[in-house]
Amino acid sequence: MNPILQTHHYLSKKTRMVSMPLLASLVLSATAYGANSSSLPIENLLSYRKQTAQVVINGTVKDAKGKPIPGVSVRIKGSGTVTSTDANGAYKLTLPIGNEILVFSYIGFNTQEVRPGNKTTINIILEEGNSGLDEVVVIGYGTVKKKDLTGAVSSVKAADIALSPVSNPIEALQGRVAGLDIERSSGKAGASPSILLRGNRSINGSSTPLYIIDGIPGNITMLNPNDIESIDVLKDASSTAIYGVAGANGVIIVTTKKAIDGKTQIDVDSYYGVNGFAKFPKPLMNDAWVQYLKDKYFALKGLQANSLIDLDIAANVRDAINAGQWIDWVDETLRTGIQQNHHVSLRGGTEKTQAYMSLGYIGEKGIYKSDASQIFNVRAGVDVRFNKLLKAGIQTTFNGKNIDATNSRINKAFGVPPVGEAYNEDGSVKLYPLGTETDKTAGYVSPIANYAPGVLVNNTKNLNLALNPYAEFTPIKNLMIRSNLGLSISSSRNGTFQNEKSYNLASESRINKEASYSTGLGYSYIWENFATYNFVLENDHSFTVTGITSMQSTKNESSTTSVDGLDYDKYLYYNLGAGKNVTGRGTSYSEISKMSYAARLNYSYKGKYLLTASNRWDGASQLFKHWSAFPSVALGWRISEENFMQDTKSWLSNLKIRASYGGTGNDGIDPYQSITEVSAKTAASNLSLGGTSILPIYVLKQALGNFELTWEKSYSTNLGLDFSLLKDRLNVSVDWYHTHTDGVLYKRALPTTSGGFDAKNSYIKVSNIAKTENQGIEFTLNSRNIVNKDFQWSSALTFTKAKEKLKSIDLGNSVSADQLISENLFVGYPLKTTYDYKKIGVWQLGEEAEALKYGAKPGDVKLATVPRNDANGVSDEGVHTYSAKDKMILGHRNPDWTLGLQNTFVYKNFDLTVFVNMRYGQTINAPILGYWNAVAQPASYNYWTPTNPTNDFPQPGSTMSSNYLSALSIVDGSYVKIKNVTLGYTLPKNVGSKLGISRMRIYGTAYNPFIYAKSSLLKDVDPETGGSDSFPLYKQLVLGINMSF
Repeated sequence: MNPILQTHHYLSKKTRMVSMPLLASLVLSATAYGANSSSLPIENLLSYRKQTAQVVINGTVKDAKGKPIPGVSVRIKGSGTVTSTDANGAYKLTLPIGNEILVFSYIGFNTQEVRPGNKTTINIILEEGNSGLDEVVVIGYGTVKKKDLTGAVSSVKAADIALSPVSNPIEALQGRVAGLDIERSSGKAGASPSILLRGNRSINGSSTPLYIIDGIPGNITMLNPNDIESIDVLKDASSTAIYGVAGANGVIIVTTKKAIDGKTQIDVDSYYGVNGFAKFPKPLMNDAWVQYLKDKYFALKGLQANSLIDLDIAANVRDAINAGQWIDWVDETLRTGIQQNHHVSLRGGTEKTQAYMSLGYIGEKGIYKSDASQIFNVRAGVDVRFNKLLKAGIQTTFNGKNIDATNSRINKAFGVPPVGEAYNEDGSVKLYPLGTETDKTAGYVSPIANYAPGVLVNNTKNLNLALNPYAEFTPIKNLMIRSNLGLSISSSRNGTFQNEKSYNLASESRINKEASYSTGLGYSYIWENFATYNFVLENDHSFTVTGITSMQSTKNESSTTSVDGLDYDKYLYYNLGAGKNVTGRGTSYSEISKMSYAARLNYSYKGKYLLTASNRWDGASQLFKHWSAFPSVALGWRISEENFMQDTKSWLSNLKIRASYGGTGNDGIDPYQSITEVSAKTAASNLSLGGTSILPIYVLKQALGNFELTWEKSYSTNLGLDFSLLKDRLNVSVDWYHTHTDGVLYKRALPTTSGGFDAKNSYIKVSNIAKTENQGIEFTLNSRNIVNKDFQWSSALTFTKAKEKLKSIDLGNSVSADQLISENLFVGYPLKTTYDYKKIGVWQLGEEAEALKYGAKPGDVKLATVPRNDANGVSDEGVHTYSAKDKMILGHRNPDWTLGLQNTFVYKNFDLTVFVNMRYGQTINAPILGYWNAVAQPASYNYWTPTNPTNDFPQPGSTMSSNYLSALSIVDGSYVKIKNVTLGYTLPKNVGSKLGISRMRIYGTAYNPFIYAKSSLLKDVDPETGGSDSFPLYKQLVLGINMSF
């Protein structure tokens, strides 16, 4: 049997062995309970309880000074019924008559529980204290109060997520979680940001965190940001080890909004934004461009050009200049974009049954024509409490995407002269701005050629469906058994078409219309069963024990076909059979299966001494060494609860230290890398085998299998300190971490003597031969600076200082240092190290003799050099002609530190939020800075001339080797941004109630309004993109509304 299929069979069999007893135990426990209880026989296990009488409770919530507290959470303990106080501190809640308990909670105040009894009016006075410690944090396979947390976990609530007008919820976390590094490197419609949690650990493996959505691994891009209740980020190994081989890159747990019982609540969230004002260099125009041409001419010829005729430019370019036919191709390429998000949700129900449904639409038109994205979301869920023993429910999520992409790029604007006619007389795009379609040699292809209708089409459609049913069984007090099932299916289709008038084909004078069609299908399931038991011994010893089994399988298949020679544009990509030539075709299939067991113990002694220990065993079909274990342990000490600390309660309300150690794995390994595969190949001539002439039909693929391949394993130590001051007005968390990763994957090149059909082929073998190291400090501060009836001011600060390095790599005899250098890998340095020439200025007049020693002249870029020793060991002190040996390590892509700062001000019904994001100590390779010598020079680039002795950019037209000009693009990418500013107004409750609205808020947001780059060379570039010359980041103005009925 195929080893992969055999492993899959083995894992499936093991799953049946483990999961079926759990399911059986659930049924048997129910039977046993029914057999021993006269009050609930088994035949009534799924019966509904009778409807109980209800009563309306109202009242107010105030602080110790008698001031109303708005936004206090009022909920019925043990149920989903919840409301909040209005601006006057008033609330109203309907609850069943009985022994229900009301829970009043608000950040910065002690939580209070009240049993109403026969009262219908209950007024509460909340005392300031450490109520924030009673907040519940979601961890793997459970929850824990913040005060009992032993790991490094950060939480972000829905209100903070809603502040950023983004289509991807993860982008809203930028700067809000210490240790989480998020960048949006592209302004493309619907683009996803890059994300790293505590740095890079892997060279060839994945660095993407694991996303858990409502307890099941999922795709966060399927969610509308308005469907999210909270996001919890698990950072240290003690928190992520429960996820085993999937936890090395951190875990992001998303809790979505759920149903509530009580009156049906309708929420409407909508905004409309205008995108534009992108930071990008403008081209020289008019006399400035002519002068630029003259300066280039002087550099090349050593002569002054007195007229246009003296310049080496085409006659039609001169004619266009004389006719004043100027074109700003940057303006012609960019446009004003639009982004909108409309979301409506309904939730409500009874004590027994609650339901939730939402519809969402996110539409974005990018800053390029034909760059657009549409996302449709539908979510529905229902939870049913059958009786005290059994609860079940299902969550369904459907997501559809329609993406129109463009091959237009703003960088083309600097590759052509800024003269000619952009449009024909009828307003259509002119393909050759300086010529005609019958005289193509007289001009250049328009950078906006693809903007003409039907010239280029690139459309992608994605459909995703996820079903997550669950059943929760409580056979005895404090024992909960839960079974989760996650089913998902996704399909994608991409079609492309371009005709002879598209930019690419016209530039290459190709006349055959081209089209391609690709499809993909993915389907997966995950079935997890876990049981949690809580118990207390002698009032002081609290235990929570959790056992888990998990089984999952993922399958993906795809196919693609491309042709050229189509006769009609109307075919697009729907009639590939009409193509004259098949230029490409292929199919693929992959399958991964995994089985896991896990156990965790949470222990607390007197609420002061905390212990968390876990272990997970994972087996997977990607590897021949299927199984591995991932243990962890964490300790916590709530020092503030000690008797000797009681005198500090007036100013130190909480003090806790934490320590953890654990191991996790990285399952970002492609399937089938453990085995050697073959592929079909046609030989130029027959081979002779035993006197028989044969064709070598199959040959080894370049990547050879490795039976010894195993997981990348990360071992992490985390030390943490949490403290709260001034009755929780100031809350601080500090974490130090150190992670070392063993068995890092690297594609080792093998000697040509290793064999194979083609001796010239350089075979590679993915091997566990490297080690990496990460360490850093994370700081989080939350403060309530001013709190009174009419005005509140709060702040949130995150700071991260991190380092990473490639600790070692086993080169052996087959991996050369040059190979590592070509991949920017250096032992002792970060994984994303920048290695290039270092620019230190421009050679000036008067330095001719010195410049000549380096093979340069005034106006050329001045480089730092690396000293060399001659045959006698004597150094030349770095004085020599520039060469490739003068490249050096210049920095690294990841920043030395990042900072996020949010200030929120509330005055009566007005609120203002300002969020600032900073990155410092990152080196970027900015392609846009390489256009200093382009056909169309950026206007802001201060270049050298004999009369302008600048050190910014060298002389245009320089005859210096272009090999050294890569130094111009290497620059300090540090920056500070005001990421967003939001001003809102909440309608007074008494006004809204007359309109049938329980809450309404209108707001305006300025997104990316201000950017300051440390390097003056980036004054017209947003450094968050890394200086990209393709999709600049935009600024955005948004108007929105939030309403509840």
